[in-house]
Amino acid sequence: MVLIVVLVILVAAWVLFDLWLNREVVSEVRALNPGGDAGAALVVYHPGKSDFHHRVTAGFAEGLVSNGWRVEITTVSTQAPTDVSGYSLLVLGWPTYWFNPSLPVRKYLSRIGDIEKKNTVIICTAAGSPLNNCETMKNLVQAANGKIVKSLTLFTLRPNMVNGVNEPDKIAFHAGQEITLPRM
Repeated sequence: MVLIVVLVILVAAWVLFDLWLNREVVSEVRALNPGGDAGAALVVYHPGKSDFHHRVTAGFAEGLVSNGWRVEITTVSTQAPTDVSGYSLLVLGWPTYWFNPSLPVRKYLSRIGDIEKKNTVIICTAAGSPLNNCETMKNLVQAANGKIVKSLTLFTLRPNMVNGVNEPDKIAFHAGQEITLPRM
């Protein structure tokens, strides 16, 4: 009997913890560089429970801005824009939970439905190993008729090093600068 009670408590705790991790965070859409003429990007991300993913995503968005992009950025929620037709680029970001993309970003992609061959960047953050997390999201984006143009994975508990840069937000900034797509 005690074992069953302990098991029920552990399962309940796990479910509550998972709900807490995957809670949607609603934020307004912020426009960065509204006069940008290199293209329009929609950046939608799940911030997670630390500021790590937010810093990485903000760094990527600033990299796009420095390259002349008009960027609209918001968190994944039921209030995030699902009409992506007015954007040249869709950026999806999430932290890794249970070796999978966070539930809010997967639900958001389902709400969009057909991405209509939209150029898409995916930004995955993880503690030490995302396992197949990024591959899972690549498959989901491709199943939604999207085109992956960049995949970026950065870590909180292991070193990040790209072209001599080891700070995740700066790596993300440089990755954003690399995105050059034709205008719509």
